[in-house]
Amino acid sequence: MDFRAKTINAEFWFTQANQMLAAAEVLFCTMSSRYSEMETSVGCHKGSMFLLGIALENAFKGVVASQGKLIVGGARIDTKKSFPGCKNHNLSDLAKLISLETNQTEKELLQRLSIYTIWAGKYGTPLSEAEYTDAQGRQHQSTRDFEIAKNLIFELRARSDFDAQSGWPELPS
Repeated sequence: MDFRAKTINAEFWFTQANQMLAAAEVLFCTMSSRYSEMETSVGCHKGSMFLLGIALENAFKGVVASQGKLIVGGARIDTKKSFPGCKNHNLSDLAKLISLETNQTEKELLQRLSIYTIWAGKYGTPLSEAEYTDAQGRQHQSTRDFEIAKNLIFELRARSDFDAQSGWPELPS
């Protein structure tokens, strides 16, 4: 299968979403362990939040792919055409792009996770003071985050080519 065929296929995006979700949960459990040392806990927290956010980002992109709106040009995803009006890795923007109705709890989770997908999962400090100020008091995690994220991924998968009885459509040969 070539790059374009794989890239525009929703199934691959959702497979990655599920893998990142599982990895995020493992890190969260490690962080929550009473034997975890402080440095390990902090790294596990940041990694878990980052991977949880990336899981949702992949699910959003799976919906875009299933809608035929993921544009590949010049051997790259054209992010400006595929995700118009979206800041890089901003989950709230991606939710708006696909017209996902979210409740207050889901909105809050997407905002918190975006802190990690944009900078906190990769860097020790953001690229701007405004991002730093915005993140204050919002860098926390709970077991409920996973339940909310799983429900969102399930809902997003239902909006794609996935059929609960027959699974994913056959890929063209």
